[in-house]
Amino acid sequence: MLVTLVAILCNAQLCMEKVVTNSDQSGITMGACATNAQIGIADWLAKGPYHEWHLQSYKCIMGKYVPKNEV
Repeated sequence: MLVTLVAILCNAQLCMEKVVTNSDQSGITMGACATNAQIGIADWLAKGPYHEWHLQSYKCIMGKYVPKNEV
């Protein structure tokens, strides 16, 4: 089953959802997502264009996920 890791990022008053990875890309499982998501998101933030944003929250979703708002 497909698992998607979604980060909710904020920069001042602006917040958005971004898909960090899914099990098709990285082979994550729901258990690994629940226990290791913060480590993966920290690495993703450090290496990507959102390194100045802060992590508000995250969620592990069963199946494909399309973010509710794209900036």
